[in-house]
Amino acid sequence: MSVTSEELNYLIWRYCQEMGHEVSALALQDETRVLDFDEKYNEHIPIGTLVNLVQRGILYTESEFLVDNKGDISSLDEQHLSEDFNLVQALQVDKEKFPEISTEGRFALENDSENNNCGKNDSGTTDGLSLGSDVASSGTGDSLDGFVKTLKEITKLDNIVSSIWNPLNASILAYGEKDSVARLTQIIETEREEGKHWEARVIAELRHPFALSASSGKTTNQVTCLAWSNDGNSIVTGVENGELRLWNKAGALQNVLNFHRSPIVSIKWNKDGTHFISMDVENVTILWNVLSGTVMQHFELMENRESSATAENSNNSGEDSLGVDVEWVDDDKFVIPGPKGAIFVYQITEKAPIGKLIGHHGSISVLEFNDTNKLLLSASDDGTLRIWHGGNGNSQNCFYGHSQSIVSASWVGDDKVISCSMDGSVRIWSLEENTLLALSIMDGIPIFVGRLSQDGEKYAVAFMDGQVNVYDLKKLNSKLLNRKQQSLYGGNSCTTTGSSITIPQPIPLYASYQSNQDNDCVFDLSWNHTGDKISVAYSLGEGSVVAI
Repeated sequence: MSVTSEELNYLIWRYCQEMGHEVSALALQDETRVLDFDEKYNEHIPIGTLVNLVQRGILYTESEFLVDNKGDISSLDEQHLSEDFNLVQALQVDKEKFPEISTEGRFALENDSENNNCGKNDSGTTDGLSLGSDVASSGTGDSLDGFVKTLKEITKLDNIVSSIWNPLNASILAYGEKDSVARLTQIIETEREEGKHWEARVIAELRHPFALSASSGKTTNQVTCLAWSNDGNSIVTGVENGELRLWNKAGALQNVLNFHRSPIVSIKWNKDGTHFISMDVENVTILWNVLSGTVMQHFELMENRESSATAENSNNSGEDSLGVDVEWVDDDKFVIPGPKGAIFVYQITEKAPIGKLIGHHGSISVLEFNDTNKLLLSASDDGTLRIWHGGNGNSQNCFYGHSQSIVSASWVGDDKVISCSMDGSVRIWSLEENTLLALSIMDGIPIFVGRLSQDGEKYAVAFMDGQVNVYDLKKLNSKLLNRKQQSLYGGNSCTTTGSSITIPQPIPLYASYQSNQDNDCVFDLSWNHTGDKISVAYSLGEGSVVAI
């Protein structure tokens, strides 16, 4: 049984057409003889043949596990049978059985010889420069490098739309539902006859009255936003009609805060837990005094923008929102989105802004302050990230690369920033080098959510198709450090000028999780304090708690 290269080209060309990749199909058509094959085999090859062949190959590889070298049926591994056997694992098995023949002489690539030289100068060790080991990292240790760990769901949640773990208690999870109710739950492990079992025990119900908002036009009153205080003793819940409620960690109601008239999109506490900021979809931003429950400041920058802009400019701008995030930069200072991509700096005691950061040209999607280096990170729908210093109204770094709106951005240490976008890419940037360090692209599938673990070692992203990927930043940082040291002190030709820094590296994939329901988008992700569990909120099915 064999397949020629031209036949394989034809199957790939057919696949590109079936998936709507017209440009790729046209390029392949121009460089191969696929049209000749199409005249002969078009009627005899069904849709999806290439995918079907690949799936059969994976099944064949997996079936080899069931038969030993003598032809006898091997003992069944229940753990193996319960896991999803994927393409990466099949390729790894094939690679172990039939090792790749090292290229020599005129068949050796220039980069291969450079990598081999690097390995010799490093006492026989290599830096894992192959794409395969970078893209798919081990979930259980270096001995399985190349495998992608399949994450397991340990317990189900209700039909949730948002979730957040207690910042100090790794077992306490708060999640919001579609019926005006949030719940405090404890994720605990119990012993049963069949083994360990996880369950979500409800501690308290945080209930809002089901009162629809007349101004928003919503027919539901979902819990859209949750925020724990930094000490984990208080939590604020916000719903679609704009009502906010303050609760203690036991679920007792402390205060009802009514002023917003639209769905809440962001809530941020200051460090000492005496104030918090809330913002709704109409960009009404309110500063609250937690002890008294009173409004200290009230901002409606959207109205100011509309009143000052002409009708023509308003129609041309197409800007429906100023932003969806707010952030504290000190115990008494905070930043909020302003008109035309600006970011305004306010102080608790001042009604007028004390500063204005200008640079973005779209709605602000992310604001995050780094307490160590005292720098502010911002991301926008214009596809850029900017780094701001407190004493300057202009950004000190501006990172371009994303082609669509940025949905998440976070600090990774003091020098690196990680971001993900609706363009399906995850990118890591360096402030010191002012460049892109690492990149991962998932076939252009839009990313809806991205979350960094509290220890900064893993980054979880959720795609439109319901898949959740967890990237290994600890492993990536080690690789980047090794390559930087080689470029500085190697004293050989292992790295070309700046190539270890200027060429983006693949981000190692630690693990993956896929929803069992089709077309089930992910609404929200949240890491627990210890980084060993993730809560996932879906658009259709029940939420899940996944063990890392």
